[in-house]
Amino acid sequence: MERSEVATAAGGASQGKVGRNFNWIWYLGAAVWFLNAALGMHAGALRRGLADAGISAVFLAVGIYLRRQGKRPTRRDSHR
Repeated sequence: MERSEVATAAGGASQGKVGRNFNWIWYLGAAVWFLNAALGMHAGALRRGLADAGISAVFLAVGIYLRRQGKRPTRRDSHR
């Protein structure tokens, strides 16, 4: 039995399952950075607002990437 199977069999969650369920935090981070960008641009700080919008785009891209990774079947799931 592998280590992750032992943890799952003992009632705990495996590391991969826990990580897959927290990709929403990247979307939340993207929304916060986007709000910060909008407020910065409204206040007249164009350069800072554009930098914050770029960071927001990175957070959004990572969230999408992790969501797609979470939907992939793992090697462990294919044996069941």
